[in-house]
Amino acid sequence: MKRLLYILLVLAPISLFGKIAQQNVESLFQAANKYYTEGNYSEAIKHYEAIISTGKTSAELYFNLGNAYFKLNDIAHAILNYERAYLLNPADDDIAFNLELARAYTTDKIEAIPDFFVVKWYKSISNILSSNAWAFLAISFFVLSLILLVIYQFSGKYLIKKNAFITSWITLLLFIVSLSFSISQKNRIINSNHAIITTSAISAKSSPSDNSNDLFILHAGTKIETLRNVGDWCEIRIADGNKGWLPKSAFERI
Repeated sequence: MKRLLYILLVLAPISLFGKIAQQNVESLFQAANKYYTEGNYSEAIKHYEAIISTGKTSAELYFNLGNAYFKLNDIAHAILNYERAYLLNPADDDIAFNLELARAYTTDKIEAIPDFFVVKWYKSISNILSSNAWAFLAISFFVLSLILLVIYQFSGKYLIKKNAFITSWITLLLFIVSLSFSISQKNRIINSNHAIITTSAISAKSSPSDNSNDLFILHAGTKIETLRNVGDWCEIRIADGNKGWLPKSAFERI
């Protein structure tokens, strides 16, 4: 009895603090939206970023933050947050539209190397849903497959057994495909190695040194891929395949 009371006394403050933290996040989000509606975009940004600093993130939060930066004509940070929102929910048409709109305001127009058609096809299908949505679909197919196998096992009618067996294998295949897309999306989020240039203009260097040769100039809002770090420098690759070195202070990771 004493042990149970001790556990309850320990868990009660944790639960209480969790509720308070959630209420604080909700109040910050409501305040941020209010500031945005009133046109006070700087205050809206402060409140959205205060929420992110607590560890709470969502596609909606990054989308709203991107909108606030866009209103202040900070295209680089608008793109950065639209990219973060798109990473979490690639199926959202509003996020995709605003991201493309913001990209239209960037200086650098780099022609990307096209993906192999199979890779392009795989990405286009996996982007139909978010990682969580694919995971939910995978679980649904798995449960349905189990139900069909039970029907196959216990049904006394040949036609029902046959249809249940065939359909169970189809749903099992759909489970594997959905799970694959979910894992792929989750890995993109966890292992994202892309970033956005946030300084107005920066020269990519031939080596990690200020004294090395200039290779090309990148401007705010351009998306890059980070490859490896050497001290305060990072080797990067742009969409057309060209590589160079940039100081880490020149960009923010998605």
